[in-house]
Amino acid sequence: MDWLRIAATERPDSAAVVVGGTLVTYGELDAAADGVAGMVAASGLADAPVGLAGDRSPETIAALWGIQRAGAVPALIESRWPVEQQRRAARTAGARGLWAPPDGGIERLASRGAPREGRSAFPEGEATIIVFTSGTQGSPTPVTLTGDNVAASVAGSRDRLGNGADDRWLSVLPFTHVGGLSVLWRQAEQGAPVVLAASVTEASSVSFASVVPTMLRRAVSAGTLRGVRALVGGGPVSTELLREAIGSGIVALQTYGMTETASQVCTVHPDRLEDELGTAGTPIRGAEIRIESGGRIAVRGGMVADGEADATGWFVTNDVGEMDAGGRLVVRGRADTLILTGGENVHPEHVQAVLEGHPAVAAARVFGERDDEWGSRVIAEVVADGVEPSDLRTWSSRRLNPAEVPKEIRIVESLDTKLA
Repeated sequence: MDWLRIAATERPDSAAVVVGGTLVTYGELDAAADGVAGMVAASGLADAPVGLAGDRSPETIAALWGIQRAGAVPALIESRWPVEQQRRAARTAGARGLWAPPDGGIERLASRGAPREGRSAFPEGEATIIVFTSGTQGSPTPVTLTGDNVAASVAGSRDRLGNGADDRWLSVLPFTHVGGLSVLWRQAEQGAPVVLAASVTEASSVSFASVVPTMLRRAVSAGTLRGVRALVGGGPVSTELLREAIGSGIVALQTYGMTETASQVCTVHPDRLEDELGTAGTPIRGAEIRIESGGRIAVRGGMVADGEADATGWFVTNDVGEMDAGGRLVVRGRADTLILTGGENVHPEHVQAVLEGHPAVAAARVFGERDDEWGSRVIAEVVADGVEPSDLRTWSSRRLNPAEVPKEIRIVESLDTKLA
């Protein structure tokens, strides 16, 4: 299942990675991956997890495949973390070392050595990559994905989206996030180009994109991603924002997935935007969804990471939702962030999504504060311009039930947010 090797054999001169005006072919990327494999094998780090701390670059992509070809398992570490935090994460994943691509570009990597014979990237049935969860509470947790998990995810995604060898996919998410990694997998499997960019405002001539809601709003404001099939996940997204994006010409596809499922498990069908608006769509091929007692979402399928599912194959997530009459998933929020106010359950993610649907709101955060009368008061902090808190309360009261309307809305300059 070494998709990079297959693409390099069948399409050696085709673009694998595009960064600005620079193009790296599949032949060049494959040779660089071999060079990395030789370096890792020579360093004595093969046959064990290896921490990979790289930026969003062709060199890091080559390292991802090359470490696997050396017989090691890459554990993706955020390169922007302090060094000690990187080392701590590597130890948590059981890594014997922390590796970063050396300076000098793809050409230098290709000249460094050759891989160990007989090894390919993403061997079926074996642990092939370690990705950290985003960690809603405490420290991020390493999740080990196998080649089978990745293959199931890629096949189900392609079946839903119809991406092919001539489709360019915009990559703006970090590789340490499964949403960013999955772009690399899908494109390598098709021998198609990944377009690396710092922002959605730089997007041009792409067919697909993977974004979070904040990025989608920026694309709408900038007038980019028109005609692009944009997967929107990684956090709550308002129906108003989706409508605005679709109205501007973006094929905005709400999606649901997580690290433990190698990315998406539900996605709106591109031909059913209006019918499935406000939902995460139906399960992709190979995935099953059911709702457990208490509303928790459970997933079963080949994309579920080994060790995460119970004896019957079901992985019970910490997300809460429901299936509508059309078999589409509606995600309400996280079980561990539930606010109990006046005897009512409020999912802060839903309230946040509604607030962020207001055209003057750039970002929002919703939480509960202890209160003698209500038990907890629903509080919202918003980054907004040209609007008063009272106006936002009136606006949200038309879209939320009374318990969900924030008792207090605070206008702030910025939020300490993270990618969910």
